[in-house]
Amino acid sequence: MSGLISIYLDVFRFLAALGVFFFHAEHLPVSSHVLPYVYFNHKLVIVFFVISGYVIAASAARPDRTFANYSADRLARLSSVVIPALFLTYVLDAIGVRLLPDIYANINPQWQSIRFAANFFYCQQIWFLCLNPSSNNPFWSLGYEFWYYVLFGILVFARVRWGRILLLLAVSLFIGPKILLLLPAWAAGALAFHASKWLKCSARSALPLFIVTGLGVITSLVFENQLGMNNGKVGQPPLYYSYNFVGDNLFAVILAANFLCCALFSQHLKINFEPRRAVRFIRWMASHTFSLYLYHVPLLFFIRAITKYDPQNPYEVAAALGVALMIVSGLSKITEEQYPILRTRSRRWMTMLVERIRLRGAKPDLRSHPQKS
Repeated sequence: MSGLISIYLDVFRFLAALGVFFFHAEHLPVSSHVLPYVYFNHKLVIVFFVISGYVIAASAARPDRTFANYSADRLARLSSVVIPALFLTYVLDAIGVRLLPDIYANINPQWQSIRFAANFFYCQQIWFLCLNPSSNNPFWSLGYEFWYYVLFGILVFARVRWGRILLLLAVSLFIGPKILLLLPAWAAGALAFHASKWLKCSARSALPLFIVTGLGVITSLVFENQLGMNNGKVGQPPLYYSYNFVGDNLFAVILAANFLCCALFSQHLKINFEPRRAVRFIRWMASHTFSLYLYHVPLLFFIRAITKYDPQNPYEVAAALGVALMIVSGLSKITEEQYPILRTRSRRWMTMLVERIRLRGAKPDLRSHPQKS
């Protein structure tokens, strides 16, 4: 994927991750209301869902894509940051809670080993569970996205129709209704990609549509309460992060429509954006968003615990956030940026596994066909 739509998605991805970062920096006990107020944190995660659906659909549409490669790519992408983030959370929280226990007071200390195990296997949000690993509550969205990857992979790559239906039903039954309630948000992104491939629109029409839908996205973010797109119950049991599924899915449709219009307008642009410095900078920032999303909370807690800075001093808070961002950048270099290497290895292993399964299935039964002497 290239062109304006690719850059546009990267901008959205980075701004959403930065918005989540500032939201947590303002609302966690690491500052005392000295930062810009970001109040649509949950909608920013919905942005990730829509972008994920769009990008994964584009990836799966490649003519050389196989189930083995699709599975290997998704596992490598997640593992490059998820495993280090779980380890980092465990270590930093264990140290931080001894240095400044007051700021960790709202973290549920019970069943932490189970919580970490559930997040390792992406089962932290199945049915009516909500098992965040210690301080790292952004992990909740991975318990949704992973299963959307699984469902989409079955839908695209399962060859037998009835087998596909049975697998989809089995996975849906396993994960429960909570995760499925936000599936339309992810699916909206995937549908936007496929629609961009068969819809045709002139540049004269695509540009106004792009602008109008963009204004719709901004309006639905800024005025979500006035428009009834936020019921104020997100995070409450039993639905937790799916409680506002009607407003979230509606916002996702508006955002997906904006991405679709951007893609349609991008088809008319013949400019090569890639050599430009601004574009390279956007690509670089976007390449760190997964790390920023999963590393920042335990880092913010730990920096507050180890330095014991004044959370009411805006300069000390700003310095702490700057340190956190620099650490995230360094961690990203040794984890997220290693994704291409992990992908290559994962593809090799997955291909070997699939081939072994295929050979075992095709192995003739010598007992039913004895050789003639």
